Amino acid sequence: MLFGKNQLSESETESQSSLTNNEPVDNEPVVTQAVEFPSAVVEEIGHSFWGRLASSYMWVVALFCLLISIGVVWWSLPHSGLQMTVHFPDGHGLAVEDNVRFRGIDVGVVEDVKLNQELSGVDVTINLFSFAEHLAREGTRFWIVRPQLGFSGVSGLETAVGSKYITLLPGPEEGAFQADFQGLSDAPPDSLETSGVEILLRGEDRNSVTEGSPVSFRGVDIGRVLSVGLSADGLKVDVRVRILERYTKFVTSESKFWASSGVDASFSALSGGLDFEMESLETLMKGGVSVLTVADGGRPIRPGDDFELYRAVDEQWREQAKQVRATDVVCRGAIPLEISWKQKGFLGRTSDKSKTIIGTFLVMAGESFICVPSDVLTASEKVLPESLEIAISGIPDSRQKITSDMNSDGALTYLDSLGKLASASETQSFPKPIDEAGIRQPSSAEPCLLVRASGDLEDLRYFSISVQPDQIEDQWELRSFDGDRSVWHGAPVLSEIDGDLIGVMLVGENGARIEPISKTTQNKP
Repeated sequence: MLFGKNQLSESETESQSSLTNNEPVDNEPVVTQAVEFPSAVVEEIGHSFWGRLASSYMWVVALFCLLISIGVVWWSLPHSGLQMTVHFPDGHGLAVEDNVRFRGIDVGVVEDVKLNQELSGVDVTINLFSFAEHLAREGTRFWIVRPQLGFSGVSGLETAVGSKYITLLPGPEEGAFQADFQGLSDAPPDSLETSGVEILLRGEDRNSVTEGSPVSFRGVDIGRVLSVGLSADGLKVDVRVRILERYTKFVTSESKFWASSGVDASFSALSGGLDFEMESLETLMKGGVSVLTVADGGRPIRPGDDFELYRAVDEQWREQAKQVRATDVVCRGAIPLEISWKQKGFLGRTSDKSKTIIGTFLVMAGESFICVPSDVLTASEKVLPESLEIAISGIPDSRQKITSDMNSDGALTYLDSLGKLASASETQSFPKPIDEAGIRQPSSAEPCLLVRASGDLEDLRYFSISVQPDQIEDQWELRSFDGDRSVWHGAPVLSEIDGDLIGVMLVGENGARIEPISKTTQNKP
């Protein structure tokens, strides 16, 4: 007996049994159907090369990757350049694959270093990169940079632990192509600055002057001695000197040159002994040339001018030099200002703060203005805006609040109320304003003076620094400026040529630039 859900009836059992034995059920015929299975379709592609390529497109991806790899390798390899030879008297440890640099940029590489056949020097083969091939021209000078310690300072210190390298000074732009050069044993005296005026000094003897000796004006180096040698007739000693461009205004046709040994000794009856005055150690060791301008100043020097080189200074020259000014430009326009405010502190407390700034005193279209940089009038988060005030230093009654409706053209703000007060002042020491006739916008870079008035109106002291044309870029931005923002931000900029005001100095986090006075402001009634 069967129990549970798997129990089958006799009829169902017999039916299954009959199906198993392929016997008909209920006398019906059994129909058998054939089962169809899928079959593969095989096509012959042949055994040719193109046939194999047509079978898959993965080769396209592989070829694309190969081309990219070749391109990366190609661009990573140094491009071929110009091969040239430089003959040095000594190798100074120079090795293959050392660099050739100009203005701190790699312009080539050393490919070979070997002794010449005469064993009198070293032949260095250089591969000059393609972008610097124009440096291989007549007049270009090469020398090896290595660590050197002298009384004038330390040079080539980076090569003390690293590799040596070759640097160069390009020849004239019109120089012809050249691939074989004679290198120098040391850096030439004019390697630091090539601009300037070369003149000739002639003396009875050398007087301890050597190549590379400094040329000084009141103790400040303004040039270098390029070479020392005998004149063609052998009766004089010729000393070639280069006066740097920014100092040429101090040397004129009435200048006096003498050899300075570095030590000046004199007997003093008052002290009962010898008095010694010593210049720099460089002058003491290498000698030097000193210069003063006397008489009425004379004309500016020209290239090739010749002067007599005296053995010693004449004390009358020092007295005459006191009356000679190198420039007629008068430091003017700068006016000291003071900004004060209340600043938020701890637990709601406030503290009084102040700082001194520079303004430029102007008279335009009959109206008086004091021009200041707009950013000095902007309050920070900690400053209580309603407490921000500005005043002329030394005049407490000139204090006024700083508001947002002041006359501003963006970079500069023109304070007319302070300008009127300054014009009405009867203080004798008050700075003189710059009128509209003395304001212009230059068309090209020119030497400039930055002027600052220090102290209050009772004790005004003017001092300035010079900006040369080679420091000025497009939009009158300065390539390099090492002045402090707190000292020079807002200072008037005067032309050294005619003393006209050409703008206001702005010093920010991203550099310094000269902002011109707005023409629209000049034309305001």
